[in-house]
Amino acid sequence: MSLTTNEVGSVRLSMRLKNTLSLLLFGLFLLVLLGCEVATSAKITAGPSFSFDGSGRLVRFRVYGPRPGRKIATPVDAQSLMWSIEPTSDAPSGVLVTDVEIVYGKVPRGYTQKFPTSGAALPFAIGKVYVFDAETSGAPGVNGFVYMGQTGPIQINVPGLCGSAYVGDVKAVKCGTSEPYVEPKDLEKFVQENRVQK
Repeated sequence: MSLTTNEVGSVRLSMRLKNTLSLLLFGLFLLVLLGCEVATSAKITAGPSFSFDGSGRLVRFRVYGPRPGRKIATPVDAQSLMWSIEPTSDAPSGVLVTDVEIVYGKVPRGYTQKFPTSGAALPFAIGKVYVFDAETSGAPGVNGFVYMGQTGPIQINVPGLCGSAYVGDVKAVKCGTSEPYVEPKDLEKFVQENRVQK
């Protein structure tokens, strides 16, 4: 059976339409895939050093320490801020977090130290828990707790601890309440039970 010229043209047109549609769908799929946000993640090693990954740009990095008389830092407590960096005016949107590593107290290229306004950041003290906060644009940031042990930093969870506010006089409270957060009596045991598994 042979096809007429009109039938051959019709088959070719049909094939072109299928190919064009397939290419358009593939292109749309790639756009969706490339446009997906990948939340920021952090790995903490000796130093302490913070290694990040994700699809966002680092627009601010802060570290908070415990207030006098406490062992665990309170999230977003400006009064216990120990170190803060932000992008320089040359790169206001920050760098991509993929494979970024920040050593605490050392300002990376493209950033400027905002706090302290002069001098070096205070060192981490052994036996204390600190809060880090990596604010990003283009994808969710990451924050968490770091216990400074004898052998180095350990990333932990601190269930139930929240700040009473985002600005002003921030107090450590039980999440969802205004009741004070009571620190664990045995911090070493608490750290082992709440260690972030990588």
